[in-house]
Amino acid sequence: MRKKNIGTYIILTVFCIIILFPVINAVVSSFKTNADINRTALLPSGLYLQNYVKVAKNRAVWLGMINSFIIVGLTMMFSVMLASLAGYGIARRTEKRFVFIYYFFLSAMMIPTAANMTALYALIRRLGLLDTRTGLILIYTAGALPMGVMLYTGFLKNIPKELDESAMIDGCGYLKRFVRVILPLMKPIIVTQIITSCVGVWNDFFTPLLLIRSPESRPLTAAIYSFTSENFSDWGAIFAVLVVAMIPPITLFICCQKYFYSGVTAGAVKG
Repeated sequence: MRKKNIGTYIILTVFCIIILFPVINAVVSSFKTNADINRTALLPSGLYLQNYVKVAKNRAVWLGMINSFIIVGLTMMFSVMLASLAGYGIARRTEKRFVFIYYFFLSAMMIPTAANMTALYALIRRLGLLDTRTGLILIYTAGALPMGVMLYTGFLKNIPKELDESAMIDGCGYLKRFVRVILPLMKPIIVTQIITSCVGVWNDFFTPLLLIRSPESRPLTAAIYSFTSENFSDWGAIFAVLVVAMIPPITLFICCQKYFYSGVTAGAVKG
């Protein structure tokens, strides 16, 4: 039994190293000069901090950080509000039309994001939202709804309906009992949705690349363009930007991982 455990730990350690290698490589490369990176040196010749100085002095990085926080924050607010209300309505009703609505939401998860980009670009253009943060927020909010509805519906099916009936007896309407009775119980699943959606929105590069042109509206992931030109790319600074971009989602997960695990488990029971 002990030998079996040792073998399991060895396999898990190897997989962890493989998974973490890109992250470790990015962190190490952020302290390298461009010459070290071009020579594919395993370790930097010295602790080169100039890459982070360049990042700290770059206006596009600070604008990108602010834009990313605004986009992620508003996306999470709208997606939590809409998905939780939809999940509550679906979980509390048994009619066939609500079952259809539930699977209609889930069907959106089967469509690759890239397959929708042509239609999304045309729609955002017609709405006059190209090169705006509003366009990104709308797209990200819509993209977060299917997973959110699935998580909230599964979680709410485990909350007894007697709580709703007690609130109704006390005179609470639909929204009032949802906000005062149900919503406080949904903290684990709300955190789960925020983490799963936040990481995807924060790390997205393709959508801003397609829809955003001006540096004033670009999120942090698109700020790497400020370190590239037609003939030169400052790879050390680019890796430094990537390391800076890793910090907020990693910090969020570390602080909220307890609720994340309990929310995933509860939300997947009766989806």
